[in-house]
Amino acid sequence: MIKTAIFVEGQTELIFIREYLLKTLDYQNIHVECYTLFTDSSFNVTEYSFPNENADFYFQVINVGNDNAVLTRILRREQYLWNQGFHRIFGIRDMYSKDYREVVQNATISEEVNLKFMEGAGKTILDKAHKPANIHFHFAIMETEAWILGLNNCFQYLHPDLSIEAINTAAGTNVDEVDPEKTFFHPAAIIEKIYSLVNREYNKSNGDINVIMSHIQKPDFIQLSQSGKCQSFNNLHQTLIPN
Repeated sequence: MIKTAIFVEGQTELIFIREYLLKTLDYQNIHVECYTLFTDSSFNVTEYSFPNENADFYFQVINVGNDNAVLTRILRREQYLWNQGFHRIFGIRDMYSKDYREVVQNATISEEVNLKFMEGAGKTILDKAHKPANIHFHFAIMETEAWILGLNNCFQYLHPDLSIEAINTAAGTNVDEVDPEKTFFHPAAIIEKIYSLVNREYNKSNGDINVIMSHIQKPDFIQLSQSGKCQSFNNLHQTLIPN
């Protein structure tokens, strides 16, 4: 059994990763447990687990509730996880954050700043982790919602009025032609605009992300990974699913 722990910054990421794992592995030979870890001593079971005790692929998805806490929680819990027989630890957080907004100007995506943040996380892991080679840290650029915008066909299932033309109007560009992680500084705000076209609100609730993810299937994930868009998703895709 390959045991993998995945630390994520919030509920959106937890549900996205859970659905990605289950659908990519066809709901077969996979065990998923979901937890919250909002403080170092508050490890609690949460919704969305998918039990299969005889599976070869065992995942814990852990919502730490804060973007800056992802790496901290990994390092504080790392040795315990190795002792429990885990083989790999992943961290997934958004690049978009208060710290990022304070560094860049005019709400501009900066590849230089992206690299600086990624290198900073990598250096911290090298300096402080017991097994740095077994820890994989990924930034969603700029947010997990950029990956959803790369899977934009899902919106047409949410409401008949959310045609690709309507989505393009809300986004201010042709979403089929652009790379969302290079185009939208705050992707969640774009989804909010798309929702507003049909008088709905997107507020990152579990209901919102569950409805979206219910319309995304394995071929959609594969297509995104092969599209040349959202390289941050493809980097995760290439490393997270065991071969």
